[in-house]
Amino acid sequence: NIIYYIYYKIRAKIKSTAALRNSKKEDCPVMDREFWMGPSFPQQPRELLNRLKSYGVCVVADALKGFNAMNGSIQPVVPGKCICGCAVTVRLHPGDNLLLHKAIESAQPGDILVLDTNSSYRRAVIGGIMSGAAFGKGIGGLVVDGAVRDVEELRAHGWPVFAAAVVPCAADSDGPGQLNHPISCGGVPVHPGDIILADDNGVAVIPPTWVEWVLEGCEKRHQSEARRMAEIRQGQLTSAAVLGKLEKLGL
Repeated sequence: NIIYYIYYKIRAKIKSTAALRNSKKEDCPVMDREFWMGPSFPQQPRELLNRLKSYGVCVVADALKGFNAMNGSIQPVVPGKCICGCAVTVRLHPGDNLLLHKAIESAQPGDILVLDTNSSYRRAVIGGIMSGAAFGKGIGGLVVDGAVRDVEELRAHGWPVFAAAVVPCAADSDGPGQLNHPISCGGVPVHPGDIILADDNGVAVIPPTWVEWVLEGCEKRHQSEARRMAEIRQGQLTSAAVLGKLEKLGL
């Protein structure tokens, strides 16, 4: 009797769990063993993005206290560009770009496509044709922790692409992959909707909840640099703080 009791209790638990999953199915992101497509995210006001862009990556990186700045492997393919927008995150199977096609379809104008290729640098996940589709739609830029190709075409059009490598070989388009799911790019965690700021100095990632704090830090840093430049023009080549440290060391 006790065995039948335990059996029916377990069976009832399995049924109730399945019913709960089915009731919540519409609220879940599209997911199976190989693919994940997360929900969309709130857009940021263009005025706010322009304020961050006006400071540039160096000042923003200082305001971030050194956190959330991508490593030096991510370089501008087209120098002289500065971009700022919300991240559409894409995690790709090594040597494959299927979910990037879906990302281009779903991105909003001004969004930044941020790609995690699982440290794959032997196949270019995007080149001239796909870039034409993406930028023709109005995306704000591409940040690729992986490889791209057709750089002469990217430069001729002035498309703002930042990448870790350039190779001639094309990627497959079979999957699997993940869209709008947390990724790693340039050694930094990136979540869907994070703000991406990139220029010739590098790439910074600003979570939306940090924006006010970062803007406050940017303004302080901007004012500090302005004061320091004024001191240099007046002949004080080294700041008082650094001179004090040197004096303590007897230097």
